[in-house]
Amino acid sequence: MKWIMALFALSGILLSGQTAMAEETALNTAQIKELLVGKTVEGIHFGSHTRQYFSKSGLTLWIKNGDAEPSEARYKVENDKYCSSWTGLWAEPEWGCFSIHHDKDQGLYYYISDDFRAPFIIGKTFSLDAN
Repeated sequence: MKWIMALFALSGILLSGQTAMAEETALNTAQIKELLVGKTVEGIHFGSHTRQYFSKSGLTLWIKNGDAEPSEARYKVENDKYCSSWTGLWAEPEWGCFSIHHDKDQGLYYYISDDFRAPFIIGKTFSLDAN
């Protein structure tokens, strides 16, 4: 009997979570620059813990758990989007752009494009150690 009551309680919690969606706010260009430039972000990308650093020069370094060294790319922030090019530093850039949304209630940010959504937080210190 206790497990039935526990099941009903859990069902109520799960169902209430479906109806209450957290409100997200899209960041503008100035807010994205303030959020990213000179900072390290931590996130989950396809199931791996990742870190990405955004230098003031437009260089970004990205590393995932298990990598020996970071990948280097260029980035820019314009038109209310963060854009990056991973074609190599000396090749013609091919930009992929993402809006950034903030879920204040959960303290999370999201990179968002048409078919991509990845959560991240702002790291406390500069670090590329993804372990």
